[in-house]
Amino acid sequence: MVKRREEPIGGKRGSLMNVFKKLRIALALLLTVALLTVGAPVALGATEDQVEEVRELLEQYHLSKPNDDELTDKEMEDMVDSLHDPYTQYFDEDQWESFNSSLEQTFVGVGIVMIEDQGVVYVEDVIPGSPAEAAGVQPGDVLAGADGKSFKGKSSSEIQKELRGAEGTVVGLSVTRGGKALKFKLTRKSVQIPVVTTKMLDKGVGYLSLSGFTLEAGKEFKQQLSKLEKNGLTSLVLDLRDNGGGYVNAAQDIAGSFVEKGVLAHMRDREGVDEPLDISGTSKPYSVVVLVNGNSASASELLSGALQDYGVAKLVGTKTYGKGVVQSLIPVKSGGMLKVTIQEYYTPTGRKVDKVGLTPDLVVNGVAEQLIGAYRLAGGKKLSVTSGKGVLTVNGVRMAQPGAAWKENTVWYVNLKLAATVIGAKLSYNSKNHTYTLAKGDQVQTIKTTDSRLKMKDGRSNIDVRLLKKWFSGFTYSAGGDTIKLIAS
Repeated sequence: MVKRREEPIGGKRGSLMNVFKKLRIALALLLTVALLTVGAPVALGATEDQVEEVRELLEQYHLSKPNDDELTDKEMEDMVDSLHDPYTQYFDEDQWESFNSSLEQTFVGVGIVMIEDQGVVYVEDVIPGSPAEAAGVQPGDVLAGADGKSFKGKSSSEIQKELRGAEGTVVGLSVTRGGKALKFKLTRKSVQIPVVTTKMLDKGVGYLSLSGFTLEAGKEFKQQLSKLEKNGLTSLVLDLRDNGGGYVNAAQDIAGSFVEKGVLAHMRDREGVDEPLDISGTSKPYSVVVLVNGNSASASELLSGALQDYGVAKLVGTKTYGKGVVQSLIPVKSGGMLKVTIQEYYTPTGRKVDKVGLTPDLVVNGVAEQLIGAYRLAGGKKLSVTSGKGVLTVNGVRMAQPGAAWKENTVWYVNLKLAATVIGAKLSYNSKNHTYTLAKGDQVQTIKTTDSRLKMKDGRSNIDVRLLKKWFSGFTYSAGGDTIKLIAS
């Protein structure tokens, strides 16, 4: 099994009272699912006063309009669970600080993202501004050990545990790079996961990835979008995959970058009253393609649904998560914080999102395949895909995709589905004749499953890359060491 992990959330960000000062009681919040499991634990040791106050708040604000007869449990956990709402939660001080850290995408660690491929754990990426980046750790490094202990035979989750620790503590990390052993002393600290990253995929085609709707997401989004525009942006690929949401006002602010006048969504409370969220901004002269998947939730769906309804953007990927309810954060006077569901939202045209999700205009499976599909829909032509050490890079955008290409002796094999996407060919399978067909315009090629140039690995079909070069004009490749580059135009 291939596993991709980021270092865990941790660390403190100031006292609970200081956090309260930053938030208004009625702050509308959409649950973050990318960095937090749904249904986080509630405090088991709540006092009688806290239980009673939370009971009153639930009766006053919760979307389902519960009453005393329904909230009869004396234990906080049982009372909240009786609502059958995974998004309503009570946090004590430690739990709230952990949740807020996840919402703002901060954690304590050394700042590396790991990828496991064929029993080897590599550094997939290094987070900017982290101890790992400052020390010189690089993507592609093999994680060899820490504090004199070897990582040989350990999984990425086991290595993750070894690298955990309190802020300010030191870990001695050993890696190998190009066969050479290297050692780094890293002091763990609070690390901010980048909220916005950008790249020019091709002349005029820009890429912007938004990982969460944090308090500063709107501001950062506009700054980075402006930089892309100054570089000659003529179309934009906006990546909201695995973005679990965040603050409503951040989504509202970002929507104003594309919609001159309208509504982000219709918010309906427990009385059925509709409270539209207005958008006031500007339109763009270029096309927008939004990447979504099953982990695109809450604020991601709020923004995507509005852009799709207004015809501003086409959605590419798979159906979204389907979280269409809104929470408010309410400080509990007797201690703690209550996150309670208060509204359900619908898209500008009235589409229901909760437990339904959004259906893309172009349904595409596969991480790399989705990006390539969005890139071409945005007008992109030249494509460069590099595979090695569990990582796939598409026109400079890195992603985890182990096994996308592999070498047997001197022959390279590429995942057939990925190869077809790179070439721009339609892939079909004939179960009667046991053949695959790749068709691109008048170039149509067929191969039997028994052909020696087609190999199965981990349940997937892979094709000899030399055959692809022979079959399709405009496709070529180059290989060196444990890396192969595929080029298509």
